[in-house]
Amino acid sequence: MDAALSEPWRDGANRVQGLLATGPTRLASIVELGWAAHRAGRTSEIIGAALELLMTELDVDGSALWGVTPAGAFELMAGQGGQGGADQEQADRYSTTLFAFALQTPGNVRYGSKSEHGADQPRPGVSRTMCVAVPGRGHPAMVLSVTCNRLTGFTDNDAILLLSVASILGWVVKSTRDHAEIEAQARRQEQRLRYQTALADCAQNLLANAGAERLDHAVEALQVATQATYVFVERNVVDPERGLCSHTVADVVAPRAATDSPSDYWDLVPWERMPTSRSHLERGENFVVRPDQLDGAEAELYADDPLGVLSELNSPIFVGGEWAGLIGLADCETPREWTDDDIALLSTAAAMIGAYWEREKAHEHLAQLLRSKDEFLASISHEIRTPLTAVVGFAQVLRDAAHTLSPEERAELQETVVSQGTDLTNIVNDLLVAARADIGRLDVSQVPVNLRAQAAQVLEAFDRADLAKIRLGSGTARGVGDPDRVRQIIRNLLSNALRYGGDNVNVSAYAVRSTARVCVADDGTPISPNDQERIFLPYQRAHDARGVAGSLGLGLAISRQLAHLMGGDLKYCYEDGWSRFVLSLPEAD
Repeated sequence: MDAALSEPWRDGANRVQGLLATGPTRLASIVELGWAAHRAGRTSEIIGAALELLMTELDVDGSALWGVTPAGAFELMAGQGGQGGADQEQADRYSTTLFAFALQTPGNVRYGSKSEHGADQPRPGVSRTMCVAVPGRGHPAMVLSVTCNRLTGFTDNDAILLLSVASILGWVVKSTRDHAEIEAQARRQEQRLRYQTALADCAQNLLANAGAERLDHAVEALQVATQATYVFVERNVVDPERGLCSHTVADVVAPRAATDSPSDYWDLVPWERMPTSRSHLERGENFVVRPDQLDGAEAELYADDPLGVLSELNSPIFVGGEWAGLIGLADCETPREWTDDDIALLSTAAAMIGAYWEREKAHEHLAQLLRSKDEFLASISHEIRTPLTAVVGFAQVLRDAAHTLSPEERAELQETVVSQGTDLTNIVNDLLVAARADIGRLDVSQVPVNLRAQAAQVLEAFDRADLAKIRLGSGTARGVGDPDRVRQIIRNLLSNALRYGGDNVNVSAYAVRSTARVCVADDGTPISPNDQERIFLPYQRAHDARGVAGSLGLGLAISRQLAHLMGGDLKYCYEDGWSRFVLSLPEAD
């Protein structure tokens, strides 16, 4: 193989002279090719015209444009002619030497020859090649080559023509790629603008003061911006039979879709059927669903999807640090590759919806709290007035007419005064504890406490009629807590059981797995599942029992607060026909 180097264009003057020396026909062909490139014709057409020009003007057997693969090999991009001039075999013969060296010496023409018989002297059957690197930056390297089977070699004028064509092709390729990059940047910029507009629409809709369809309008804005086939928002709910499920709360299907909204299909789907998606979402990760890459129940779920989703991007929604649901984009036309902009858009929308849900939850809680406080203020006057009236009235009778009463009547009035005064004291104590808890000034001590002994001490304050309903078990347990607060909790639980429970109340103390517990159980009507946590909120009652002394709806809330301050807990359950309130404390050594 010959590797002689030709440098016909050392300066501008030589370039012009060389170009003129190629002859009027070649010059006109180059000018025509340059004009065609300037008119911004199709790149493939310009390349084809350039290779055909080389075939005609150089009288060669083949012309070709080669590109370099990521692995460093040469592969044919376009070719004209035959006899090895435009086939992969030529690249295999020359890529390791001639083509590679052409790329290392841009602007210089490389020559090569190879005999089919292995002889060095020129004779029929010798393949001659001339090649040059296509100039240009920012695009993969390319080599332009021509090949012929003849005794005479290539001249400097031939090299000038090859260089001229390579320069035009380099400009064409670079212009085409620059134009494509400009269009891609324009598309990205236009997409970002659409996404920013969509997020602004989402924020505006979610911050609206009224309207049940705020979330629907927000989802609609996202669908228009992303052009996804299906956009949806799902919220986690607990179904009594299916467990934790995903519930569709808003969705929109693109008008081009062939089917209606699949919300009926996807509504109340148990998360146990979507383990892969759940594992990512509950960890706070965005997740791209490829139905063809799923398996098991999750794959079956997507296989029966009426929309036929090919690609889906889901972003988790959190409320108060807890995973509450998701927002998703689905494409049913192509297995769409979701971009960083898509992920950023969806993550921001998820954060907005999470804030919206949190605001709605806080608003609902505030409204409920205001209603409860209104009820509290309406009832507190009665709840305090009832025992206070009894105390004052009976005390006046004892003061003014005690000599007219029998000893039994005086004893009964005195017992009533004590009982009503105790109820009044308990109400005031609950109010004081609630007030101190609100300002963070509620303190507890931590000492060993005999729970059965504390329960027995509480029972001493109840009258004989109440004690007849209560049975104190023989078991015992020692926990760590504040004796005064433990008695306050037990008193509240017993008072609730006597007011709202059945005819029988059991009190028991026992130890379970390093915890000391005291249970107050009654055989009355159970609390509904929906209210079993609500009753531990301030100003909530387990049952509607207005007019009952001390029924302010504070006892259970305060009791749970106290339990938590002592490192324990207070819970309710209904088992075997008994309503059970269980106070748990750390077990004492």
